[in-house]
Amino acid sequence: MVDTNSAIFRQKLEALIVKDLESQLIQGRITGDRAVEVAQLVLKMVPENISQKELLKVIPQLDDKASELAGVVLQILSEKDEQYKVDMISKLHFSVQEMIKNG
Repeated sequence: MVDTNSAIFRQKLEALIVKDLESQLIQGRITGDRAVEVAQLVLKMVPENISQKELLKVIPQLDDKASELAGVVLQILSEKDEQYKVDMISKLHFSVQEMIKNG
């Protein structure tokens, strides 16, 4: 069973990909046929029942298979990295507070 966070993360990824492919189509950087190929690739690599752990492994591979997805991959990985940093700082802050509190 896939948790809600995984489903939301997957939906965000898909929405970013759709928006990016649409933009590339409008700008004439890709053809309609290529956009369909990329979309099919994403659907194959990112099934509905994918876990967040598996999704985090797959995302960096997306632009290896379709260079058109490089911008989306970079954006998602940057956001995840930033969230990881925020989480680590928060944990460190809490630990320091506990150490001060406990002497």
